[in-house]
Amino acid sequence: MSGARMMGMLHDAVLFLVEQLQGASRCQGHVFRFHKQDNQEEELPVNPSGCARSEVYLRKSTFDMFNFLASQHRQLPDNGLYDEEEDEVPLKSTRRATSLELPMAMRFRHLEKTSKEAVGVYRSAIHGRGLFCKRNIDAGEMVIEYSGIVIRSVLTDKREKYYDGKGIGCYMFRIDDFDVVDATMHGNAARFINHSCEPNCYSRVINVEGQKHIVIFALRKIYRGEELTYDYKFPIEDASNKLSCNCGARRCRRFLN
Repeated sequence: MSGARMMGMLHDAVLFLVEQLQGASRCQGHVFRFHKQDNQEEELPVNPSGCARSEVYLRKSTFDMFNFLASQHRQLPDNGLYDEEEDEVPLKSTRRATSLELPMAMRFRHLEKTSKEAVGVYRSAIHGRGLFCKRNIDAGEMVIEYSGIVIRSVLTDKREKYYDGKGIGCYMFRIDDFDVVDATMHGNAARFINHSCEPNCYSRVINVEGQKHIVIFALRKIYRGEELTYDYKFPIEDASNKLSCNCGARRCRRFLN
């Protein structure tokens, strides 16, 4: 039993009050925790290498504004099978708006409103965040548009270097040989769709009123609570530049490129 323990100095509440007593500043051997004294010199931290210039610079991780989407406390939609009769009337009407029965331009006009009701971003076992189905989606139905800022293809390398320097994840989708959609800063939930070697969706470039748009379609019927995936179709590269695949499919190719 030490004297500090007998006097209760090991408790923060007691130490907080004792440091305020008159004459406490005369205690030269005590290191004040809550009430720093003006005449007390703070000890500088000891540098293990002896010189800060000789140490390797480590960049601090950039704050991820979408980190909350991958929180484990956000519950996924129920993935159990349910009858079509349980759907509410608004969901049935929105499903008909993006079905195969209507022209492509009319289906695309309803897509912006219906996509928010059909999909959502949640924690994914493939890679951080992923896009999940909130209601049943029929095969061939429009799911969501891959939106963003359309830039020229010659600017992609410059923007990738800029995003990498800032520690920001890059989300781009090529429309054709000349134009690329940059969804990094001005995109929607479609940028979080992960890759799979056995996908349940596919991408398609459509032309609506003279403008090209990238739209994600359902390859088969997708049930509520299932993650939406499509094949990135990256070009094949050598072994030194391979990107490992974590889709977990039975016919996984092990690499994205």
